[in-house]
Amino acid sequence: MPDMPTACSTRDELMLEGFFDYAGLYPPASLDLQSVIEHWDRYIKSEDNWMLARLIIPASKLGEFKELAKDVMPKSEEEPWQLSVLLPPASDEGFNDAVDTTIAFNEEDLGAIANIVEFKASTIDEIDSALNVLHDDLFPFIEFPVNDDPRGLIASLSGCVAGAKVRTGGVIPELYPSSENLARFIFACGVARIPFKATAGLHHPNRNENAAVGVNEFGFLNVLCASIASMRQDATEADVESLLTMEAVELSDFTEEEIAHVRSEVFCAIGSCSFEEPVEDLRSMGILKEPS
Repeated sequence: MPDMPTACSTRDELMLEGFFDYAGLYPPASLDLQSVIEHWDRYIKSEDNWMLARLIIPASKLGEFKELAKDVMPKSEEEPWQLSVLLPPASDEGFNDAVDTTIAFNEEDLGAIANIVEFKASTIDEIDSALNVLHDDLFPFIEFPVNDDPRGLIASLSGCVAGAKVRTGGVIPELYPSSENLARFIFACGVARIPFKATAGLHHPNRNENAAVGVNEFGFLNVLCASIASMRQDATEADVESLLTMEAVELSDFTEEEIAHVRSEVFCAIGSCSFEEPVEDLRSMGILKEPS
């Protein structure tokens, strides 16, 4: 992507650089693939591109993506698009084939590189089996069910080149974890220094009432600050949960060093079907300035 100046402070740049994975294919946006590619191409060429990390594409659509994006993907001398590929669950019989499809996609040198994969697993055996078939160049974020205690699964990633993933929302209330369960997940990742990403229900920086679903959503700044708290030596799960449930967190309570530390080691990114909504909110808060 082209180098462009960021319209924010160093502190906010540490907080937001490479923070958003764009998942426009998924609800509630549910865009078609052509529209997603057009959106991504526009976003990645904008002044806000420094906040983007990866475009989310399921392995089953990599062939279609290759055809639809061939005229807009970067040329060989340009920085390639970064992709995160969604694989079937580790227990699915199609998992290995999806891994092979992703590896083959990378071997074509198309102007996009898939260096992250995401998939669900619910047992340590499933995790071990999946990691054994992954290519060394594919970093996995493994989605765990958090309504059940995920601490054993998170602990199993210690020493592995892998991260965890948590679902923080969806199209029905049941897909939103309780603040207690989300705090338990974040605290476990922070203590063990396991990198994680969060996905769904995080379009807004602060707590937000989603009338369409009937829930009070978590804010992505709440999750960020809760993640910082989880890394503090004297932290408790209660401290983490308190930050998750605040209507608006005070970013001034956290140092630049803490922000840089949590982004590099623990809270890596969020997956969102909207990039414009969070950017608009950040501008309305004064964290981002209007583009030049």
